[in-house]
Amino acid sequence: MAMRVTTNMAMNLYRYNLGNSNYKMNNSMNKVSTQRRFDSFVEDPTSAVQAWRIRRAMVDNANYQDNNKDTVNRFNVAFATMGMVTNKLVDEAANDARVRGMNDPTAGARVQVGQVLKNTADSVIEAMNGAKYSDHFIFSGEDEMNAPFSWDGDKLYYRGINVNAGSVKNPAERPLPSWALDDAGNEIATGPMVPTGMPASSEDADEQAWIDYYMDPAATQPTTQIPSWAENGAGTGVAFPRDDGTGNIANNAAGYRRSVPEGMPAKSDDLYEQAWIDYYNNPDTAIKPSLSPNDQNMAWGKPNEFGVPEAANNVTDQDTAYNRMWAEYYKDQGDVKRLDKLADEEQNVDLGMGLDEKNGSLVKGSAFDRSLPGIKMLGYGVDENGDPNNVALVMKRLGEIWESCDFESGDYPSEELEAEATRLFDKLNLCHDDCISQYAEITTKSKYLEENQDRMGLQGAYLNEDLTSLEDIEPAEAISNFMYDYYCYNAALKVGTQLLSQSLIDYMN
Repeated sequence: MAMRVTTNMAMNLYRYNLGNSNYKMNNSMNKVSTQRRFDSFVEDPTSAVQAWRIRRAMVDNANYQDNNKDTVNRFNVAFATMGMVTNKLVDEAANDARVRGMNDPTAGARVQVGQVLKNTADSVIEAMNGAKYSDHFIFSGEDEMNAPFSWDGDKLYYRGINVNAGSVKNPAERPLPSWALDDAGNEIATGPMVPTGMPASSEDADEQAWIDYYMDPAATQPTTQIPSWAENGAGTGVAFPRDDGTGNIANNAAGYRRSVPEGMPAKSDDLYEQAWIDYYNNPDTAIKPSLSPNDQNMAWGKPNEFGVPEAANNVTDQDTAYNRMWAEYYKDQGDVKRLDKLADEEQNVDLGMGLDEKNGSLVKGSAFDRSLPGIKMLGYGVDENGDPNNVALVMKRLGEIWESCDFESGDYPSEELEAEATRLFDKLNLCHDDCISQYAEITTKSKYLEENQDRMGLQGAYLNEDLTSLEDIEPAEAISNFMYDYYCYNAALKVGTQLLSQSLIDYMN
């Protein structure tokens, strides 16, 4: 028996088929209009996962390109600055010094050359301080918000640290002052207590005999007239009681002093020499300067990471010359280590080289160091002769020496200054070579950054191609599919009207 197809049954079946045709047509139309192969993860899970990975790689690549572009701009500024310093300022100053300063026939120009050198030294520092990218000082290392160099008189500072660090000699290794040595080159022993007014020597034989008597406790008292400086306050002609050889004075009489080496100054600006003066004036309480603080069991405290003891930071101008000279030495050595650390500063940036760490430390070669410490560019510290390693300071000092020469003849004020000028001229050439080396390193890194920018751009293009192949449609195929689904939908509409009309007539009959 045949089954009767009602209008309701036909309508439901038609609606389902028509809706399916409409969905396919709309889906094909969306692909044509959006150019996308799928709109949700469930449509194509495999392609969606691959596309997500590629998109993540593209975001990283874009960040790498931004970082690389920023670094390229910084190095371009550094390249231009060091090019000007090396090829323009220092090179021309060195040539001028060679032709007009070190050449005797043109020695009359030394004063003018000296002025030029001093001005050039200032220009070098101004150029380094003026190198900025945005609001950041390029040659300031990690402290990019402050100018790297500053002058304080003739002293040059890098981020607050004396560039000439290392110039303070170890007091324990310094030679004794010349006045503290005898004819054989040995240290003069501290003398006995003598009358305050006693001269170091006398041409008068009788007075000299009294001087010898007071200087040698074992000597016999002269029988000649007592010198006025050896009389007691009562004027009785009785000689002052003498040092008995142990440093003790009979009756503790006033008016005595410790005998000191002939030629010893009363005061000195050199802390080391002043410490020796203090020692000869009071050897019973003063510390011998040739000893280190530890030899005297002085509690200087635990040194910090730069080797500066705690107590060294507490020494003031009111302390003894001995303490001040050691505190100065410790701080100077600490500044050397600080400059070493600043010169080796790193500012690592991720440029797509596989940033990675091992045991808490960055794997070398997995990041790019964009740091450009100005102290490394120009040099710091002193050499074995005590001459500066910084090119600006070398020019400054050489300029000062030549400025002190005779204006007409160019003659040096002394042989010592002439020898120093010769050393500094050779040092200027060495410093210039160091600047060229740093300039070449910047050039090499700049070239690498440019090539890395091209590589990252090419890598980004390849990633985009892969993403396109996964997500984007083939236009011709998508249009063909859309037209097919469109015709199917239209055909469904036409067939549906015929089926519905026949079913309705059959139902009415």
